[in-house]
Amino acid sequence: MGSITEIALVVSLVILLAGVLRYTFGRGPQGAVPDATGDLGLLETVAVVPTREAADVLVAKLAREKVRVTLSHGVEGWRLLAFPGDADDARVVLRAM
Repeated sequence: MGSITEIALVVSLVILLAGVLRYTFGRGPQGAVPDATGDLGLLETVAVVPTREAADVLVAKLAREKVRVTLSHGVEGWRLLAFPGDADDARVVLRAM
């Protein structure tokens, strides 16, 4: 069993570590900012729909066709984003709907 001093030291070190981590990483999710074309980094926009339900329907359709996409919510609605290698396949599948 540790003495009161040792316990107080451990508790203070944990609090100090938590403070340093919060200061370093505690700014919350920053997220990617779209560029002038609306793309987010490596991802390309393949479709924009107004509601989450519509986006979920398209994501499910693309998943059945083995095309990977992700969703992003913005001012204009829900955007389906894909890596460049999957973007063309996603556009073909969405046009065929």
